[in-house]
Amino acid sequence: MSSVFVLALSTLIVAMSPLIAQSPNAQHTPDADALKTEWSDPQVVLTSLLFKTKTGLTLNYVQQGDPNGPVLVLLHGAGDSWHSYDRVFPLIPKKYCVYAITLRGHGLSDHPETGYNALDLAGDILDFLDQKNIHHATLVGHSLGSFVAQKVAELDTNHLDRLVLIGSGPGLTKPSSTQSSIFSAFSSMTDPIPYTFARDFQASTIYHPVPAQNFEIWVAEAERVPASTWHGLAQSHQDSAEELKKIHVPTLILWGEKDSIFTRADQDTLVRTIPHTQFSAYPETGHALHWERPVRFTTELIAFVQGETVNHPPSKQ
Repeated sequence: MSSVFVLALSTLIVAMSPLIAQSPNAQHTPDADALKTEWSDPQVVLTSLLFKTKTGLTLNYVQQGDPNGPVLVLLHGAGDSWHSYDRVFPLIPKKYCVYAITLRGHGLSDHPETGYNALDLAGDILDFLDQKNIHHATLVGHSLGSFVAQKVAELDTNHLDRLVLIGSGPGLTKPSSTQSSIFSAFSSMTDPIPYTFARDFQASTIYHPVPAQNFEIWVAEAERVPASTWHGLAQSHQDSAEELKKIHVPTLILWGEKDSIFTRADQDTLVRTIPHTQFSAYPETGHALHWERPVRFTTELIAFVQGETVNHPPSKQ
């Protein structure tokens, strides 16, 4: 693993240590053997289900809200699962039909040895939209999920009304030194995945404190991802930024000003290249802004879905 990457992760995990220590009684990770589970707390009810793609893969997803309501489809980042939106689910009004899909190679979805380029991952999502007969969805993607969402929007003709990109960037044909270090770390993974890698990788995406029990779950989800998936992701998502011009649905771009992976210049490229965009910057927030600022994130997401303007320029540094 790159020494630069390890140093960056170590610095961030030290900064996170007071936060993680706040809640030593973290909740256990949900049962990995569960195929269909319904659970609830005073705020949210999720149903965990399975979906089979045309290529024969089985993907896990959760559903929440009114089946006949406006559709939100949520995609997570590398090393995550539908649990990436655990802090968001309780905040989404129940009139919305929410689907959060675990991408291939992650969580309780199938873990094929290959097939981790943007076309493969986007094909799974387009297949899901087809089989669910969804034609007016808002597609939301974080990090890896944002690149999948970009590709879905580039290829789509009749499924999407809107696109939301969290912690995203243009094509990775010329990765930065930080991005190259991350890809190098992914390429060097061997099974079983070291918990220290899972812990430090997840911590490296966070700037503002998050609840300890959520952090425990996100680390456990990263440990679940096999080395073959990390290897595949290290070699993927290198499309040219020019492909973004094919996106014609209104797009909301959300970015944390302390994002250690994608820069403000990356956001400028997205805004300049995608035809119809709004942009919102989150001060004192890292790469996983929906983990760190779930209330603001959900408020802006719903406002965007309802056709309201969301436009918060970056604060003065």
